Amino acid sequence: MDYGPGRSYIEMRSAGMAVASLVMGILGIALSCCIYPAFIFGSLAVIFALLSKGGEMKTGGYGKIGLILGVLALIFGVLFLLYGILTIYVQFGGIEGYMEYLNEVLQQLGSPDASAPYSEPYPNPYSNPYSNPNVDPYSFFEGF
Repeated sequence: MDYGPGRSYIEMRSAGMAVASLVMGILGIALSCCIYPAFIFGSLAVIFALLSKGGEMKTGGYGKIGLILGVLALIFGVLFLLYGILTIYVQFGGIEGYMEYLNEVLQQLGSPDASAPYSEPYPNPYSNPYSNPNVDPYSFFEGF
């Protein structure tokens, strides 16, 4: 990118959009297994690549690479999403089976039942330690 005096504002803006497209495309490809970032960064890469044209009929080097990476990120995101949905249907028989499985796992881990009244399993760390009669306020100093 040459920011010399011979370049117009449109050309400098187009070069910046092309670099932004390239960066968003790289992030989209790198995070495509996380599905949502692939859609976000991939679509931003495509938008920035199209904006980098700046009134010209063709896209420059960084913009073209950013456009290709953005489209690939979108394709990979869709493929990973379809793979996840297919896996849920094959392994658990659908969304209902998956939700039942998650409920069983949470109950095995000791999560409170949804029908039982809620009780806080851990004390509030921001509460006053002197307000709890079962806690000795001087127990911190026993090791000294």
